[in-house]
Amino acid sequence: MAKTKLKFSGTLTGFVPSFFDTPKYQGEPSDFRIKVTVTKDVDKLLNELQEKYEGLCDWYRDQTGKKGFYDEPWIQNDDGTITVRLTAKPKYEEFPFPVVDGELVPVDKGLVLKEGTEVNVSTLLMGYSPRSPKGGMRIRPQAIQIVKAVTLDDSSDAGDLNLDEEFQITEGFKQSKPNVQKPASVPECEIPDPDF
Repeated sequence: MAKTKLKFSGTLTGFVPSFFDTPKYQGEPSDFRIKVTVTKDVDKLLNELQEKYEGLCDWYRDQTGKKGFYDEPWIQNDDGTITVRLTAKPKYEEFPFPVVDGELVPVDKGLVLKEGTEVNVSTLLMGYSPRSPKGGMRIRPQAIQIVKAVTLDDSSDAGDLNLDEEFQITEGFKQSKPNVQKPASVPECEIPDPDF
């Protein structure tokens, strides 16, 4: 069962967990999960994902004789986009993984990212073991490059991958030259007089 590398770009969607703190669910250790909504080259990405998913289901069926499969790890949205679910398993040492800025500099662990952050993602498409109760495909994040950061604080991490092979230096978010945009505020002259 070969693993396939796949790269794509998109926007973080829904809850964005810490890229550094051990993931937990209801106080217990859990897998790291994140969603990325893709708007460009959707048909090409969808074809690649479907082809690999079907191949891994066939492989699982051939290995086990079982016909039960986990749902596809993506959702087709009504607006023509797809939302891809990524999962990294700390027990298999898949988390943490490298998170870098546009200059390939590991981001500071203090960076808190929010929904709307734009990213480039390097993933592995992985099948389930024949020992698993069901077959299918899991999409494992290998590295993430932050292109546009929507933040609460400041920056994020590093790893063992050769990041020069995963991403190229790109325009966008750079820790060395922050370009923080604050929400528009109401000018003082437009604030209503409480005594009026």
